[in-house]
Amino acid sequence: MYLGSDSSIRTERRGSRAPVPANLKALLSDEQLLALNNVENFGWQLAFIRQPMFEQAIAVVVSPDHQRHAVLEIDGEVNLNPEIIIRH
Repeated sequence: MYLGSDSSIRTERRGSRAPVPANLKALLSDEQLLALNNVENFGWQLAFIRQPMFEQAIAVVVSPDHQRHAVLEIDGEVNLNPEIIIRH
C-alpha cells in the first residue's frame, strides 16, 4: 500500500503479483523486439508494458513528442490506433 497525495490509503492494484522486471524488453516476443527496434529509429520509445491478469502482456510505445501511443502487437505489428486507455 502507499499514501496518495490526499493522504488516503490506497491498495496496490497489482495485488500479490510480482513487479515488472527492470528489463522490460525481456517480456517482449522476438517480433515485438524487431518492431521496437524499427520504431526506435524514428524516435519512439517503449513507454510501459501492461500485464492484464490471464492475458498477453501489452507493450506500449510513445512518440518522440509524447503525444501519441501505439501498441506493439505480439506478431510485431505496430498498432497506431490501439483500443486501450492511457492513464496520465
